[in-house]
Amino acid sequence: MVATLLNLMDGVSTTDGVLVIAATNRPDSIEPALRRPGRFDREFEIGVPSPKQRLDILRTLLRNMDHCISDMQVQQLAMATHGFVGADLASLCNEAALGCLRRYSKFRVSCHGLGSCEMPITYVGQSGNNMEGMEGGSDLRDISSSSSDSTSSCKLPDSTEMVSQITANIQNGINNNSEGLSLVKENCLLSLVFEDFEKARMKVRPSAMREIILEVPKVNWEDVGGQREVKTQLMEAVEWPQKHQDAFKRIGTRPPTGVLMFGPPGCSKTLMARAVASEAGLNFLAVKGPELFSKWVGESEKAVRSLFAKARANAPSIIFFDEIDSLAVTRGKDNDGVSVSDRVMSQLLVELDGLHQRVDVTVIAATNRPDKIDPALLRPGRFDRLLYVGPPDENDREEIFRIHLSKSPCSSDVSLKELAHLTEGCTGADISLICREAAVIALEESLDAEELAMCHIKTAIRQARPSEIQLYQELSAKFERLVHSSSVEKKLGSQQCSTRFTGFTFWQTVIKPVSELFGGLAKQPS
Repeated sequence: MVATLLNLMDGVSTTDGVLVIAATNRPDSIEPALRRPGRFDREFEIGVPSPKQRLDILRTLLRNMDHCISDMQVQQLAMATHGFVGADLASLCNEAALGCLRRYSKFRVSCHGLGSCEMPITYVGQSGNNMEGMEGGSDLRDISSSSSDSTSSCKLPDSTEMVSQITANIQNGINNNSEGLSLVKENCLLSLVFEDFEKARMKVRPSAMREIILEVPKVNWEDVGGQREVKTQLMEAVEWPQKHQDAFKRIGTRPPTGVLMFGPPGCSKTLMARAVASEAGLNFLAVKGPELFSKWVGESEKAVRSLFAKARANAPSIIFFDEIDSLAVTRGKDNDGVSVSDRVMSQLLVELDGLHQRVDVTVIAATNRPDKIDPALLRPGRFDRLLYVGPPDENDREEIFRIHLSKSPCSSDVSLKELAHLTEGCTGADISLICREAAVIALEESLDAEELAMCHIKTAIRQARPSEIQLYQELSAKFERLVHSSSVEKKLGSQQCSTRFTGFTFWQTVIKPVSELFGGLAKQPS
Protein backbone atom coordinates (compact mmCIF):
# COMPACT_ATOMS: atom_id res chain seq x y z
CA MET A 1 0.00 0.00 0.00
CA VAL A 2 2.85 2.38 0.84
CA ALA A 3 4.59 1.58 -2.46
CA THR A 4 1.40 2.33 -4.38
CA LEU A 5 0.98 5.63 -2.55
CA LEU A 6 4.58 6.57 -3.35
CA ASN A 7 4.03 5.88 -7.06
CA LEU A 8 0.85 7.94 -7.08
CA MET A 9 2.55 10.82 -5.27
CA ASP A 10 5.32 10.85 -7.87
CA GLY A 11 2.69 11.11 -10.62
CA VAL A 12 0.93 14.05 -9.01
CA SER A 13 3.65 16.49 -10.07
CA THR A 14 2.90 15.79 -13.76
CA THR A 15 -0.84 16.45 -13.29
CA ASP A 16 -2.08 20.02 -13.21
CA GLY A 17 -4.71 21.11 -10.71
CA VAL A 18 -4.10 18.37 -8.12
CA LEU A 19 -2.91 19.24 -4.62
CA VAL A 20 -2.44 16.63 -1.90
CA ILE A 21 -2.97 17.77 1.71
CA ALA A 22 -2.51 15.42 4.66
CA ALA A 23 -2.87 15.81 8.41
CA THR A 24 -1.53 13.78 11.32
CA ASN A 25 -0.71 14.09 14.99
CA ARG A 26 2.05 11.46 14.75
CA PRO A 27 4.50 12.68 12.09
CA ASP A 28 7.26 10.35 13.28
CA SER A 29 5.11 7.34 12.37
CA ILE A 30 4.88 8.29 8.69
CA GLU A 31 7.05 6.53 6.13
CA PRO A 32 10.15 8.76 5.64
CA ALA A 33 9.98 8.30 1.87
CA LEU A 34 6.68 10.18 1.85
CA ARG A 35 8.21 13.19 3.55
CA ARG A 36 10.95 13.89 1.02
CA PRO A 37 10.72 16.87 -1.37
CA GLY A 38 8.67 16.07 -4.45
CA ARG A 39 5.97 14.28 -2.50
CA PHE A 40 5.12 16.33 0.55
CA ASP A 41 7.13 19.47 -0.12
CA ARG A 42 5.88 21.52 2.82
CA GLU A 43 5.39 20.56 6.45
CA PHE A 44 3.55 22.89 8.82
CA GLU A 45 3.40 22.30 12.55
CA ILE A 46 0.18 23.55 14.12
CA GLY A 47 1.08 23.82 17.77
CA VAL A 48 -0.77 24.87 20.88
CA PRO A 49 -2.39 28.30 20.40
CA SER A 50 -0.77 31.30 22.01
CA PRO A 51 -2.79 33.58 24.34
CA LYS A 52 -3.55 35.91 21.42
CA GLN A 53 -4.71 33.00 19.26
CA ARG A 54 -6.85 31.65 22.11
CA LEU A 55 -8.45 35.09 22.38
CA ASP A 56 -9.40 35.00 18.69
CA ILE A 57 -10.82 31.47 19.06
CA LEU A 58 -12.87 32.44 22.11
CA ARG A 59 -14.26 35.50 20.36
CA THR A 60 -15.30 33.32 17.42
CA LEU A 61 -17.00 30.78 19.69
CA LEU A 62 -18.74 33.42 21.81
CA ARG A 63 -20.06 35.16 18.70
CA ASN A 64 -22.77 32.48 18.44
CA MET A 65 -23.57 32.32 22.14
CA ASP A 66 -25.75 34.39 24.45
CA HIS A 67 -23.47 35.90 27.06
CA CYS A 68 -22.88 38.93 29.26
CA ILE A 69 -19.08 38.73 29.28
CA SER A 70 -16.99 41.82 28.70
CA ASP A 71 -14.00 41.84 26.38
CA MET A 72 -11.70 42.26 29.38
CA GLN A 73 -13.09 39.04 30.89
CA VAL A 74 -12.60 37.23 27.57
CA GLN A 75 -8.94 38.31 27.60
CA GLN A 76 -8.62 37.10 31.18
CA LEU A 77 -10.10 33.74 30.18
CA ALA A 78 -7.68 33.46 27.25
CA MET A 79 -4.72 34.06 29.56
CA ALA A 80 -5.97 31.47 32.08
CA THR A 81 -6.49 28.62 29.59
CA HIS A 82 -2.86 27.53 29.30
CA GLY A 83 -2.35 24.63 26.90
CA PHE A 84 -5.91 24.66 25.52
CA VAL A 85 -6.32 23.92 21.81
CA GLY A 86 -9.36 24.85 19.72
CA ALA A 87 -11.30 21.70 20.60
CA ASP A 88 -10.58 22.23 24.30
CA LEU A 89 -11.91 25.80 24.12
CA ALA A 90 -15.05 24.58 22.33
CA SER A 91 -15.51 21.98 25.06
CA LEU A 92 -15.03 24.70 27.66
CA CYS A 93 -17.76 26.84 26.11
CA ASN A 94 -20.06 23.83 25.85
CA GLU A 95 -19.52 22.97 29.53
CA ALA A 96 -20.19 26.59 30.51
CA ALA A 97 -23.44 26.53 28.52
CA LEU A 98 -24.50 23.31 30.22
CA GLY A 99 -23.79 24.88 33.60
CA CYS A 100 -25.94 27.87 32.64
CA LEU A 101 -28.73 25.53 31.56
CA ARG A 102 -28.57 23.64 34.86
CA ARG A 103 -28.86 26.90 36.76
CA TYR A 104 -31.85 27.92 34.64
CA SER A 105 -33.54 24.53 35.14
CA LYS A 106 -33.24 24.83 38.92
CA PHE A 107 -34.78 28.30 38.73
CA ARG A 108 -37.71 27.03 36.64
CA VAL A 109 -38.38 24.20 39.07
CA SER A 110 -38.36 26.56 42.04
CA CYS A 111 -40.61 29.04 40.24
CA HIS A 112 -43.14 26.38 39.24
CA GLY A 113 -43.27 25.34 42.86
CA LEU A 114 -44.24 28.92 43.80
CA GLY A 115 -46.52 29.37 40.80
CA SER A 116 -44.92 32.69 39.83
CA CYS A 117 -43.30 31.93 36.48
CA GLU A 118 -46.25 31.48 34.15
CA MET A 119 -44.98 33.86 31.48
CA PRO A 120 -43.22 33.93 28.13
CA ILE A 121 -39.45 33.73 28.26
CA THR A 122 -37.22 36.22 26.49
CA TYR A 123 -33.67 35.11 25.78
CA VAL A 124 -30.89 37.55 26.46
CA GLY A 125 -27.84 37.57 24.24
CA GLN A 126 -26.08 38.96 21.25
CA SER A 127 -26.95 36.58 18.46
CA GLY A 128 -29.95 34.82 17.05
CA ASN A 129 -28.43 31.34 16.86
CA ASN A 130 -27.81 30.07 20.35
CA MET A 131 -24.90 27.64 20.58
CA GLU A 132 -24.82 27.18 16.81
CA GLY A 133 -21.73 25.50 15.44
CA MET A 134 -20.70 23.94 18.74
CA GLU A 135 -20.80 20.31 19.71
CA GLY A 136 -23.96 19.72 21.68
CA GLY A 137 -25.37 23.10 20.69
CA SER A 138 -28.41 21.63 18.92
CA ASP A 139 -29.36 19.73 22.06
CA LEU A 140 -29.22 22.92 24.09
CA ARG A 141 -31.40 24.73 21.55
CA ASP A 142 -33.97 21.92 21.66
CA ILE A 143 -34.11 21.93 25.44
CA SER A 144 -34.31 25.69 25.75
CA SER A 145 -36.88 26.03 22.96
CA SER A 146 -39.16 23.47 24.59
CA SER A 147 -39.33 25.52 27.78
CA SER A 148 -41.45 28.21 26.10
CA ASP A 149 -43.70 28.45 23.07
CA SER A 150 -43.05 32.14 22.52
CA THR A 151 -39.29 32.35 22.06
CA SER A 152 -38.40 35.73 20.66
CA SER A 153 -35.21 37.07 19.14
CA CYS A 154 -32.07 36.95 21.25
CA LYS A 155 -31.33 40.64 21.46
CA LEU A 156 -30.18 42.28 24.62
CA PRO A 157 -33.26 44.16 25.89
CA ASP A 158 -32.99 47.76 26.91
CA SER A 159 -32.97 47.99 30.69
CA THR A 160 -35.04 51.21 30.55
CA GLU A 161 -37.73 49.49 28.50
CA MET A 162 -37.83 46.54 30.90
CA VAL A 163 -38.13 48.79 33.96
CA SER A 164 -40.87 50.82 32.25
CA GLN A 165 -42.82 47.64 31.53
CA ILE A 166 -42.62 46.49 35.15
CA THR A 167 -43.56 49.96 36.42
CA ALA A 168 -46.55 50.08 34.09
CA ASN A 169 -47.79 46.75 35.40
CA ILE A 170 -47.56 47.98 38.97
CA GLN A 171 -49.32 51.26 38.16
CA ASN A 172 -52.16 49.41 36.45
CA GLY A 173 -52.92 47.72 39.72
CA ILE A 174 -51.71 44.33 38.58
CA ASN A 175 -49.69 42.56 41.17
CA ASN A 176 -46.96 41.60 38.76
CA ASN A 177 -43.99 42.81 40.79
CA SER A 178 -42.79 39.32 41.55
CA GLU A 179 -43.54 38.33 37.96
CA GLY A 180 -41.41 41.19 36.62
CA LEU A 181 -38.54 40.32 38.94
CA SER A 182 -38.78 36.71 37.79
CA LEU A 183 -38.56 37.92 34.19
CA VAL A 184 -35.39 39.86 34.98
CA LYS A 185 -33.91 36.87 36.78
CA GLU A 186 -34.77 34.50 33.92
CA ASN A 187 -33.17 36.85 31.43
CA CYS A 188 -29.99 36.81 33.50
CA LEU A 189 -30.04 33.04 33.98
CA LEU A 190 -30.37 32.37 30.26
CA SER A 191 -27.24 34.39 29.52
CA LEU A 192 -23.75 33.03 30.10
CA VAL A 193 -21.71 34.86 32.71
CA PHE A 194 -18.01 34.74 33.55
CA GLU A 195 -18.62 32.51 36.59
CA ASP A 196 -19.95 29.78 34.26
CA PHE A 197 -16.59 29.65 32.49
CA GLU A 198 -14.69 29.68 35.78
CA LYS A 199 -16.63 26.62 36.95
CA ALA A 200 -16.23 24.92 33.58
CA ARG A 201 -12.47 25.50 33.69
CA MET A 202 -12.31 23.36 36.82
CA LYS A 203 -13.78 20.43 34.83
CA VAL A 204 -12.22 20.83 31.39
CA ARG A 205 -8.48 20.22 31.17
CA PRO A 206 -6.13 20.48 28.17
CA SER A 207 -6.41 17.33 26.08
CA ALA A 208 -2.62 17.04 25.81
CA MET A 209 -2.33 16.93 29.60
CA ARG A 210 -4.94 14.31 30.40
CA GLU A 211 -2.46 11.45 30.42
CA ILE A 212 -0.28 12.79 33.22
CA ILE A 213 -2.25 15.66 34.72
CA LEU A 214 -2.62 15.62 38.47
CA GLU A 215 -5.72 17.04 40.09
CA VAL A 216 -4.18 19.58 42.43
CA PRO A 217 -6.23 20.18 45.59
CA LYS A 218 -7.32 23.74 46.18
CA VAL A 219 -4.53 24.75 48.54
CA ASN A 220 -3.91 28.40 49.36
CA TRP A 221 -0.93 30.04 50.99
CA GLU A 222 -3.09 30.55 54.08
CA ASP A 223 -3.24 26.76 54.48
CA VAL A 224 0.55 26.57 54.89
CA GLY A 225 1.78 27.81 58.25
CA GLY A 226 5.12 29.58 58.52
CA GLN A 227 8.00 29.38 56.01
CA ARG A 228 7.41 32.94 54.83
CA GLU A 229 10.81 33.27 53.19
CA VAL A 230 10.41 30.03 51.24
CA LYS A 231 6.96 31.15 50.09
CA THR A 232 8.45 34.39 48.83
CA GLN A 233 11.15 32.57 46.88
CA LEU A 234 8.60 30.23 45.29
CA MET A 235 6.39 33.14 44.26
CA GLU A 236 9.39 34.89 42.71
CA ALA A 237 10.21 31.78 40.68
CA VAL A 238 6.66 30.87 39.59
CA GLU A 239 4.24 33.80 39.85
CA TRP A 240 6.48 36.76 39.06
CA PRO A 241 7.51 35.56 35.54
CA GLN A 242 3.81 35.40 34.59
CA LYS A 243 2.61 38.60 36.24
CA HIS A 244 5.68 40.81 35.73
CA GLN A 245 7.24 39.75 32.43
CA ASP A 246 7.99 43.35 31.46
CA ALA A 247 9.95 43.89 34.66
CA PHE A 248 12.29 40.98 33.92
CA LYS A 249 12.81 42.18 30.34
CA ARG A 250 13.45 45.73 31.52
CA ILE A 251 16.09 44.68 34.03
CA GLY A 252 17.72 42.33 31.51
CA THR A 253 17.53 39.00 33.34
CA ARG A 254 15.57 35.80 33.32
CA PRO A 255 13.64 34.35 36.26
CA PRO A 256 14.78 31.25 38.15
CA THR A 257 13.90 28.09 36.27
CA GLY A 258 14.50 25.49 38.97
CA VAL A 259 13.84 25.29 42.70
CA LEU A 260 14.89 22.42 44.96
CA MET A 261 13.30 22.25 48.41
CA PHE A 262 15.01 20.03 50.97
CA GLY A 263 14.61 19.47 54.66
CA PRO A 264 13.19 17.09 57.27
CA PRO A 265 10.08 15.08 56.41
CA GLY A 266 6.82 16.70 57.41
CA CYS A 267 7.84 20.34 56.87
CA SER A 268 5.25 21.03 54.12
CA LYS A 269 7.54 20.80 51.06
CA THR A 270 4.92 19.01 48.94
CA LEU A 271 2.13 21.16 50.36
CA MET A 272 3.92 24.35 49.30
CA ALA A 273 4.44 22.99 45.78
CA ARG A 274 0.71 22.35 45.52
CA ALA A 275 -0.06 25.79 46.93
CA VAL A 276 2.16 27.64 44.46
CA ALA A 277 0.63 25.71 41.54
CA SER A 278 -2.88 26.43 42.78
CA GLU A 279 -2.20 30.13 43.39
CA ALA A 280 -0.48 30.65 40.04
CA GLY A 281 -3.15 28.73 38.10
CA LEU A 282 -0.60 26.96 35.89
CA ASN A 283 -0.63 23.47 34.43
CA PHE A 284 0.83 21.17 37.05
CA LEU A 285 2.66 17.94 36.20
CA ALA A 286 3.53 15.94 39.30
CA VAL A 287 5.97 13.06 38.97
CA LYS A 288 7.30 10.62 41.53
CA GLY A 289 10.75 9.29 40.71
CA PRO A 290 10.01 5.56 40.36
CA GLU A 291 7.15 6.27 37.91
CA LEU A 292 9.64 7.08 35.14
CA PHE A 293 11.60 3.82 35.39
CA SER A 294 10.85 0.99 32.98
CA LYS A 295 12.35 -2.45 32.50
CA TRP A 296 12.55 -1.91 28.73
CA VAL A 297 15.72 -0.34 27.35
CA GLY A 298 15.18 3.26 26.28
CA GLU A 299 11.66 3.58 27.66
CA SER A 300 12.73 5.43 30.82
CA GLU A 301 14.62 8.07 28.84
CA LYS A 302 11.67 8.36 26.48
CA ALA A 303 9.37 9.00 29.44
CA VAL A 304 11.59 11.87 30.60
CA ARG A 305 11.66 13.40 27.10
CA SER A 306 7.90 13.06 26.78
CA LEU A 307 7.37 14.71 30.16
CA PHE A 308 9.34 17.83 29.24
CA ALA A 309 7.87 17.91 25.72
CA LYS A 310 4.36 18.01 27.15
CA ALA A 311 5.38 20.70 29.62
CA ARG A 312 6.83 22.85 26.82
CA ALA A 313 3.76 22.32 24.64
CA ASN A 314 1.46 23.39 27.47
CA ALA A 315 3.59 26.23 28.83
CA PRO A 316 3.48 28.01 31.17
CA SER A 317 3.58 24.94 33.36
CA ILE A 318 5.20 23.45 36.45
CA ILE A 319 6.94 20.08 36.69
CA PHE A 320 7.09 18.84 40.26
CA PHE A 321 9.44 15.97 41.17
CA ASP A 322 8.53 14.54 44.55
CA GLU A 323 11.33 12.59 46.27
CA ILE A 324 13.75 13.40 43.46
CA ASP A 325 16.58 11.61 45.30
CA SER A 326 15.09 8.31 44.10
CA LEU A 327 15.43 9.49 40.49
CA ALA A 328 18.55 11.68 40.37
CA VAL A 329 21.03 9.44 42.15
CA THR A 330 24.78 9.94 41.79
CA ARG A 331 26.05 8.36 38.58
CA GLY A 332 28.76 5.73 38.37
CA LYS A 333 27.81 3.67 41.41
CA ASP A 334 27.25 0.56 39.32
CA ASN A 335 30.32 -1.23 38.01
CA ASP A 336 29.00 -1.60 34.46
CA GLY A 337 28.20 2.12 34.16
CA VAL A 338 25.10 1.51 32.03
CA SER A 339 22.39 1.25 34.66
CA VAL A 340 18.89 2.58 34.05
CA SER A 341 19.31 5.24 36.73
CA ASP A 342 22.47 6.57 35.02
CA ARG A 343 20.72 6.86 31.66
CA VAL A 344 17.69 8.56 33.21
CA MET A 345 19.94 10.96 35.09
CA SER A 346 21.81 11.87 31.90
CA GLN A 347 18.56 12.47 30.05
CA LEU A 348 17.27 14.61 32.91
CA LEU A 349 20.41 16.78 32.78
CA VAL A 350 19.96 17.27 29.05
CA GLU A 351 16.32 18.31 29.44
CA LEU A 352 17.07 20.70 32.29
CA ASP A 353 19.89 22.51 30.52
CA GLY A 354 20.21 21.21 26.98
CA LEU A 355 19.60 22.43 23.44
CA HIS A 356 15.86 22.86 24.07
CA GLN A 357 15.18 25.97 26.09
CA ARG A 358 12.70 25.62 28.94
CA VAL A 359 10.59 28.64 28.11
CA ASP A 360 7.90 29.21 30.75
CA VAL A 361 8.56 25.78 32.29
CA THR A 362 9.49 25.82 35.97
CA VAL A 363 10.90 22.72 37.65
CA ILE A 364 10.26 22.28 41.37
CA ALA A 365 11.66 19.31 43.27
CA ALA A 366 11.47 18.12 46.85
CA THR A 367 13.72 15.79 48.80
CA ASN A 368 14.92 15.11 52.32
CA ARG A 369 18.32 13.76 51.21
CA PRO A 370 20.07 16.28 48.95
CA ASP A 371 23.39 14.53 49.63
CA LYS A 372 22.14 11.55 47.57
CA ILE A 373 21.53 13.68 44.46
CA ASP A 374 24.08 13.89 41.64
CA PRO A 375 26.09 17.14 42.09
CA ALA A 376 25.69 17.98 38.40
CA LEU A 377 21.97 18.45 38.98
CA LEU A 378 22.49 21.00 41.75
CA ARG A 379 24.58 23.51 39.84
CA PRO A 380 23.14 26.94 38.93
CA GLY A 381 21.26 26.88 35.64
CA ARG A 382 19.46 23.68 36.51
CA PHE A 383 18.34 24.30 40.06
CA ASP A 384 19.04 27.97 40.65
CA ARG A 385 17.66 27.97 44.17
CA LEU A 386 18.20 25.41 46.89
CA LEU A 387 15.76 26.18 49.70
CA TYR A 388 16.04 24.63 53.12
CA VAL A 389 12.54 24.01 54.48
CA GLY A 390 13.31 23.47 58.13
CA PRO A 391 11.17 22.86 61.20
CA PRO A 392 8.99 25.82 62.21
CA ASP A 393 10.01 28.28 64.87
CA GLU A 394 7.74 29.28 67.76
CA ASN A 395 5.75 31.84 65.77
CA ASP A 396 5.30 29.41 62.90
CA ARG A 397 4.17 26.65 65.25
CA GLU A 398 1.57 28.99 66.70
CA GLU A 399 0.28 29.68 63.19
CA ILE A 400 0.20 25.96 62.36
CA PHE A 401 -1.76 25.22 65.54
CA ARG A 402 -4.21 27.97 64.58
CA ILE A 403 -4.75 26.40 61.14
CA HIS A 404 -5.36 22.87 62.44
CA LEU A 405 -7.39 23.77 65.54
CA SER A 406 -9.67 26.03 63.50
CA LYS A 407 -11.30 22.85 62.19
CA SER A 408 -12.28 21.70 65.71
CA PRO A 409 -14.21 23.45 68.49
CA CYS A 410 -11.85 24.39 71.34
CA SER A 411 -12.47 25.51 74.88
CA SER A 412 -11.51 28.97 76.08
CA ASP A 413 -8.49 27.68 78.05
CA VAL A 414 -6.59 26.67 74.88
CA SER A 415 -3.55 28.93 74.50
CA LEU A 416 -1.85 28.75 71.11
CA LYS A 417 1.24 30.56 72.39
CA GLU A 418 1.71 28.05 75.18
CA LEU A 419 1.22 25.14 72.77
CA ALA A 420 3.84 26.58 70.43
CA HIS A 421 6.27 26.85 73.36
CA LEU A 422 5.65 23.23 74.41
CA THR A 423 6.30 21.78 70.93
CA GLU A 424 9.92 22.83 70.43
CA GLY A 425 11.50 20.73 67.65
CA CYS A 426 8.19 19.50 66.20
CA THR A 427 7.53 19.70 62.48
CA GLY A 428 4.27 20.65 60.81
CA ALA A 429 3.35 16.98 60.41
CA ASP A 430 4.01 16.40 64.12
CA ILE A 431 1.67 19.26 65.05
CA SER A 432 -1.00 17.92 62.71
CA LEU A 433 -0.72 14.53 64.41
CA ILE A 434 -0.93 16.16 67.86
CA CYS A 435 -4.19 17.89 66.93
CA ARG A 436 -5.71 14.66 65.61
CA GLU A 437 -4.59 12.67 68.64
CA ALA A 438 -6.01 15.34 70.95
CA ALA A 439 -9.40 14.90 69.31
CA VAL A 440 -9.20 11.13 69.80
CA ILE A 441 -8.24 11.61 73.47
CA ALA A 442 -11.28 13.86 73.95
CA LEU A 443 -13.54 11.19 72.43
CA GLU A 444 -11.96 8.48 74.59
CA GLU A 445 -12.76 10.57 77.63
CA SER A 446 -16.37 11.03 76.53
CA LEU A 447 -18.10 10.21 73.27
CA ASP A 448 -20.36 13.20 73.94
CA ALA A 449 -17.41 15.62 74.01
CA GLU A 450 -18.14 18.79 72.09
CA GLU A 451 -14.79 20.60 72.27
CA LEU A 452 -11.08 20.15 72.81
CA ALA A 453 -9.59 21.25 76.11
CA MET A 454 -6.02 22.26 76.88
CA CYS A 455 -5.48 19.06 78.86
CA HIS A 456 -6.30 16.93 75.80
CA ILE A 457 -3.72 18.69 73.65
CA LYS A 458 -1.04 18.56 76.37
CA THR A 459 -1.61 14.82 76.73
CA ALA A 460 -1.15 14.40 72.97
CA ILE A 461 2.07 16.46 73.13
CA ARG A 462 3.49 14.20 75.85
CA GLN A 463 2.72 11.12 73.76
CA ALA A 464 4.21 12.56 70.56
CA ARG A 465 7.82 11.98 69.56
CA PRO A 466 9.43 14.91 67.69
CA SER A 467 11.15 14.14 64.39
CA GLU A 468 14.93 13.91 64.18
CA ILE A 469 16.20 17.09 62.55
CA GLN A 470 19.89 17.33 63.50
CA LEU A 471 21.08 15.66 60.29
CA TYR A 472 19.05 18.04 58.14
CA GLN A 473 20.39 21.12 59.89
CA GLU A 474 23.89 19.98 58.93
CA LEU A 475 22.76 19.48 55.34
CA SER A 476 21.26 22.97 55.26
CA ALA A 477 24.65 24.56 55.90
CA LYS A 478 26.14 22.55 53.03
CA PHE A 479 23.51 22.82 50.31
CA GLU A 480 21.45 25.95 50.90
CA ARG A 481 21.84 28.60 48.19
CA LEU A 482 20.63 32.20 47.83
CA VAL A 483 18.10 32.33 50.65
CA HIS A 484 17.55 31.38 54.25
CA SER A 485 14.17 30.09 55.30
CA SER A 486 12.54 31.84 58.22
CA SER A 487 13.12 28.85 60.51
CA VAL A 488 16.93 29.14 60.40
CA GLU A 489 17.27 32.87 59.87
CA LYS A 490 17.92 33.62 63.53
CA LYS A 491 20.51 30.86 63.88
CA LEU A 492 22.52 31.75 60.80
CA GLY A 493 22.29 35.51 61.31
CA SER A 494 24.31 37.38 58.72
CA GLN A 495 26.41 34.46 57.46
CA GLN A 496 26.94 33.92 53.77
CA CYS A 497 23.98 32.18 52.11
CA SER A 498 25.90 30.99 49.07
CA THR A 499 27.69 27.65 48.93
CA ARG A 500 30.47 29.27 46.93
CA PHE A 501 33.91 29.68 48.51
CA THR A 502 34.67 33.03 50.18
CA GLY A 503 38.06 34.28 51.29
CA PHE A 504 36.66 35.59 54.55
CA THR A 505 35.49 32.13 55.61
CA PHE A 506 38.85 30.64 54.70
CA TRP A 507 40.60 33.35 56.74
CA GLN A 508 38.48 32.67 59.82
CA THR A 509 38.91 28.90 59.74
CA VAL A 510 42.52 28.37 58.54
CA ILE A 511 44.71 31.46 58.07
CA LYS A 512 43.87 33.24 61.31
CA PRO A 513 44.77 30.29 63.61
CA VAL A 514 48.04 29.83 61.70
CA SER A 515 48.87 33.54 62.03
CA GLU A 516 48.31 33.44 65.76
CA LEU A 517 50.56 30.39 66.02
CA PHE A 518 53.50 31.96 64.12
CA GLY A 519 53.24 35.45 65.54
CA GLY A 520 51.07 37.19 62.98
CA LEU A 521 53.10 36.35 59.85
CA ALA A 522 49.98 35.99 57.76
CA LYS A 523 48.05 39.09 56.81
CA GLN A 524 44.27 39.20 56.60
CA PRO A 525 43.03 39.50 52.99
CA SER A 526 41.28 42.73 52.13
